[in-house]
Amino acid sequence: MTIGIIGSRRRDERADRLAVTTVFSKIYEYGDTIVSGGCPKGGDCFAEGIATQCDINIRIHYPDKSQLDVRLPYRVAYAKIAYARNELIARDADVLIAVVAPDRKGGTEHTIKCFLRKWGAKYTEAEAIRTGKLVLV
Repeated sequence: MTIGIIGSRRRDERADRLAVTTVFSKIYEYGDTIVSGGCPKGGDCFAEGIATQCDINIRIHYPDKSQLDVRLPYRVAYAKIAYARNELIARDADVLIAVVAPDRKGGTEHTIKCFLRKWGAKYTEAEAIRTGKLVLV
């Protein structure tokens, strides 16, 4: 199984890391892998720390900077490649642990939406949470 770990850069405290580690330890089984997005703060950083500490394989989807559209303002162009990265994380994850911001906006929310869309009509967010496919921290 591949466990996706993502999260808002605004949730980068020790308590957030502990919450992710606790949830991960309840889900993880020997041989599982991790997928994340390579951000140096928040859930992505927690994913890399867990992988290193527990010697677990991790696949990191970084935004593909070679795809930056120079015709667009940098923030807009970067958002496009970051959203493309989010789709790859959602595609690869069988279960998703998401450290969400209080306002539920941004890239973490986009990844959650992509993850739910992958399952089609099978899961609403509430159903994905109830069945353990999605864990919000």
